[in-house]
Amino acid sequence: MNPPLAYESQVRAYRNTAEGNDAAFAAFSAATAADPLLAAHRAHVEANQLGFGEPAFHAVWACLVSAASARFGRVRALEIGVFKGQVISLWSLLARELPADLEIHALTPLAGNPPPRPGLWQRLRYRLDANYREEVKTGNFYAEEDYEAIVRAHFAHHGLSFDAVRLHRGYSTDPALLARLADARYELVYVDGDHREAGARHDFATFGAKVVPGGWLVADDAGHDLPGETFWKGYPEVTTALSELAPLGFVNVLNVGHNRVFQRRSN
Repeated sequence: MNPPLAYESQVRAYRNTAEGNDAAFAAFSAATAADPLLAAHRAHVEANQLGFGEPAFHAVWACLVSAASARFGRVRALEIGVFKGQVISLWSLLARELPADLEIHALTPLAGNPPPRPGLWQRLRYRLDANYREEVKTGNFYAEEDYEAIVRAHFAHHGLSFDAVRLHRGYSTDPALLARLADARYELVYVDGDHREAGARHDFATFGAKVVPGGWLVADDAGHDLPGETFWKGYPEVTTALSELAPLGFVNVLNVGHNRVFQRRSN
């Protein structure tokens, strides 16, 4: 396949204005709908409740994977916060169909984080516990399910093997896991983990530092301050945490809905 939109031309044309953001969201949405591979993958996600986000993001990933492959050859890609495998399965599909030499990493507990049952204790906790209130507001709760089985079935549906993914099972703040990844470097990182401000800051600072010069970091749910009227913009907590990226040499080169694309300077 050929990516439906070219990275360089999209970045050159992009303007962070209401008109520019609405136009980018519309263009990438249309590109996903027009590409049979991307449209079929997204349709399967939606039909089986295998992820959130927007159809536009499929075309964004096709654009970025192609650009990263052209720039680096072999691409090490890391997703933080896998949920039910929408993004890593799409990356695997793109690696096969473009084709691209993609080494896929997934950092995830593959476990739920269920909220307390409604009742007096839940109401009191919401009133008294600021951290709990932030978890509620940023959508940090997920039902207990067999996430590994769900992800494996998701991959199998597309004729892909989840065993080819390098799984780092745990949370991004786990000291033992961070020690194992101390020397890791990536050409592409997607941050979609803890959406509380402190958690997002940790992920941007820690894993942004692991992106090689010229590589990309994509921040999910981080468009709260973006002008535009046609897309959901994410959470203010994640958007505020983006301030960790500029000191690391990242430049915001493209925004599509609530997904923001940052590229690390080469010098």
